[in-house]
Amino acid sequence: MSRIRYFSSKVLRAWFSGTLLEKSSRFLVTMFRRPFVVMTGYFSLSKADRSLNIKDAFADHRLNKYHSSPNPEFLRRIIAAYKAAKQAQPLAALPFQIRGLWDEWITINHKKLITALETEDVLGLSIMLENLFREQFTIGTGGYDTYVRYHTLLGPFYIKYVWCSYRNKLLALDFDFNIIDFPLVGNPTGILLNERVIPIETLRHAYHAVEMCKLLTNVPNANIVEIGGGFGGQAYQTIQMSGKQISKYLVFDIPEVAVISSYLLLSAFPNKRVRLFGEGSVSVDSSEEFDIAIFPHFTITQLSDSSVDLFYNSCSFSEMDGASSAEYLSVIERTCRKYFMHDNHDTTFKYSYPDGSTSVNIIGSQLLPDATLFKRIFKKPRVHYLPEDKSFIQFEFLYERL
Repeated sequence: MSRIRYFSSKVLRAWFSGTLLEKSSRFLVTMFRRPFVVMTGYFSLSKADRSLNIKDAFADHRLNKYHSSPNPEFLRRIIAAYKAAKQAQPLAALPFQIRGLWDEWITINHKKLITALETEDVLGLSIMLENLFREQFTIGTGGYDTYVRYHTLLGPFYIKYVWCSYRNKLLALDFDFNIIDFPLVGNPTGILLNERVIPIETLRHAYHAVEMCKLLTNVPNANIVEIGGGFGGQAYQTIQMSGKQISKYLVFDIPEVAVISSYLLLSAFPNKRVRLFGEGSVSVDSSEEFDIAIFPHFTITQLSDSSVDLFYNSCSFSEMDGASSAEYLSVIERTCRKYFMHDNHDTTFKYSYPDGSTSVNIIGSQLLPDATLFKRIFKKPRVHYLPEDKSFIQFEFLYERL
């Protein structure tokens, strides 16, 4: 019944925003094509890969002896940071208003989470985060989609095929797969490997973490900023691999999603100094005493000139309103001193609102930094594709400061 209500909400939202025809067409194409892609991919796997342990990876890990309940202190800090962010959000610059696809996702998927945060319901928030990756508010960030898909007819075949595809891409980088890891935070899903649950997204995050660490090999005490950090998986993998190479890792995201990454990173790195919004300034200055920071998206303008060694974004620039991505780009041009890396799609979205206004995104290929400041190192087809992503044209980009 909850899935019926969910899809009904999506249909109504798409109807009123003028995107129903475009979305339904893509949905139907995906529905017809995905079974063929999945089964062809699955039967091309080795016998060992087809026998990977997926059942135990989707068991309830809250019963695992190594699983710990959410730390109430962390939850109170997360609630305080969220409420401070929502109080400051109306004062943010107009381009940082949440419109387009993410406005739709928050409205439909985050109601339960928002209620717990606004009412300071620590117990309710604890129950939801303890089941992280199997709660609806992780749609769009990775996790819940995989959990739901597992319970469909072709779900196990889909997951094994995609997981192995992503693993093979990671191995192509001469990556030591014995070190792959993901913390037992929340209730993750994926493949059980050496008694560890390795989600699909972990393999993609590890791939890009290798790329980032190689780029920053000769950059001591590097500062990384990720715009749109999702559940925090990319930050986790990059910090794990970098050792002492990275000085500070900052995540800027909309307040509702920042809650998720705050919980994962606080839980996964209890010995690191993690700063949330309202606990100190938004800065990467060496005098600032933190290793990891999670801040609301609109505070990114507070970064000082030429202070960031690498900016990273995955998929969210082309999912937000064009005015927002253009504003982020202006911040990057001002504050980036080394690299700007992102992967985004080239599909145009247009949303209509009841007040007569519209929201149009900027596709990845048109998000171009000032050519007098940056040179493009590469533009290449996106490495990681889910079967349903085939309906999008997607590229990866790397720019270097001149």
